[in-house]
Formats: sequence, C-alpha cells, structure tokens
Amino acid sequence: MPHQNTVFRDVVNRLPWAVLDRLVAESKADAGVRRWSTKNQLLAMIFAELSEARSVRDVEAVLESQASRRYHA
Repeated sequence: MPHQNTVFRDVVNRLPWAVLDRLVAESKADAGVRRWSTKNQLLAMIFAELSEARSVRDVEAVLESQASRRYHA
C-alpha cells in the first residue's frame, strides 16, 4: 500500500518552523521547560482542533484509535 500523508501532516508541513524556532529563542519561551516544548504544545493544539477534540481525553482516544497509522511519528 502506498504511503499517504494525513491532513495533520499536510497542515504541519506548511508551518514556518524556522520562524517559530526564532520566536521561541527570542522570547526564551522554552526556558525552564521540563516536558512539552512550545513546538510540542502547538502540535497538540493543532491536532486537537483538527480532530475536533473537546478534552485531553478526546485527544488521547483519537491517538489510541490511530496507533497503527502514527508509528513513524
């Protein structure tokens, strides 16, 4: 079966990551971060929006149901 990117992947690929990295560095937004970087938080919020999640449990449920498709993530 040929590989096909998800809508999430297509959206994420269009983001200007260099700009985000520069802004995070300038504002020191990740200073003292223990777990989730600014980039990871942004990705989680985009995923939640695209999956129409209402809570973190909804996000978890969607991710769990798609486990076989996100093996490379």
